[in-house]
Order: sequence, then C-alpha cells, then structure tokens
Amino acid sequence: MVKRHGTRWGRSAVLGLPALLVVLLLGVGVAQGALASHVVIQGRTFELATSGLYGVDFALGVVENPRKVRADDGTASVENIRLARVGFAEGQLNELCVAVHQTVAGQAFTIKLHGGDGDLATWEIDARNVELDGLEVKGNLTLDGVVKFGTTAEDTTTVKNADGSYAENPLEADPAHHRFGIDATFAEFSRITGTVYDMEIVGPFEMPGLSVSVEPGTTSCPAPEAPTASP
Repeated sequence: MVKRHGTRWGRSAVLGLPALLVVLLLGVGVAQGALASHVVIQGRTFELATSGLYGVDFALGVVENPRKVRADDGTASVENIRLARVGFAEGQLNELCVAVHQTVAGQAFTIKLHGGDGDLATWEIDARNVELDGLEVKGNLTLDGVVKFGTTAEDTTTVKNADGSYAENPLEADPAHHRFGIDATFAEFSRITGTVYDMEIVGPFEMPGLSVSVEPGTTSCPAPEAPTASP
C-alpha cells in the first residue's frame, strides 16, 4: 500500500516556513519550466485560479483535516475542519495563478505566482500525483469514463502502486466517517477559482512561464477565461 504522507503536517522540508519563503522556494524549483519532484504549499489558505484542469484517475472526497487555532489569550488548540479533497494521478493545467495573502508589521501584501504560456488553446502545465484541500471551489466540471457518484471518500482511487493496483485510500479519508466521494476515470474542470487550504504535488511538476510578484495590499488572481481547445 502506498501512503503518501500520513498526517497532513510534516510532509516536506518546506512545511512550517513562512508562506513567502515557501513561494520563493517553489519559484526556484520550477522557474523556466524546470522539474520539481515535490511541491507543498501549506500553512494558510490561499487563492487559486486556473483556466482549466484535466485529470486522469480523478477523485473527490469530503474529509476532515486538523487545524491549529489560537485563542485571544494566546492558548492554542487543534480542531478539525471539513474540506473537499481532490486528487488525481496525472493532469494538465491551462494557466495557473496562486495568491498568498500576508501581513508583516501591520502591512498587508500579496505574493502572487502565475504560470503558463498565455495561450488558452494549450494545456502546458504538467503535474503528477496532485492533491489539494479546498474550502471553497467554483467552476465547471465534466466527468467521463467510469464515473461513480456517492462512493465513500476512502474507497476512491487515484495513484497506483508499483504493481499497477490502485493505492488504498489515497485521499486519506477517515474510514470511520464514510464521507461522500466521487470517482472518475477522467475529469475536466474549466474556469476554476477557489480558496485552498493546502496543495501537494508529489511530482514531477513543470510550470513554464513562471513569474512571482509581490503586490501591496490584498489582491486576487484575475477571473480565469475558459480554455479555447480541449486538452
């Protein structure tokens, strides 16, 4: 059985670093289309927008994820938040924007990543073994192949073991809860926008045309246009 990361903390060397440093490390790893073997963005919510996402061996499940909460008196506790976890074994994206909001010394600013070639007819960003947790995700979804609605989250399938069999419970859903799940051979999203709690790409990952900018204030990714061609 393949277990990708056990708990949702401690999965990568970049975890626990300030979001600014995480983003800069991500930029170094995939700038100029270079391959990165493991990318994680985690630690705070961030905005994500893409013109299109096409995934093979797609799964979506409702899961619960621990989050550290700090009270006004400074004490910290851990609570579970309910999220929609999306995963796929292979995928292509048509443009990608990520906006991470930060505050330093009372001043708000936004770190923004954008990748892609600017052509809505191409699906130029390649990714493998992707998983993200969404607090809110909007867009158009088309499913194809073998599609299962209402399966439990722990019974969905995405990544495969070395022998070609599907890894057990790839979304790491708690089997005691039997939360709602969707499983499909193929999935195509268009005009996706969302608030994401964390994202992990085990790799490889290639994002040509990467740019990183720091903008004053709290800004958002522009609303994505629909792709003009199929993947």
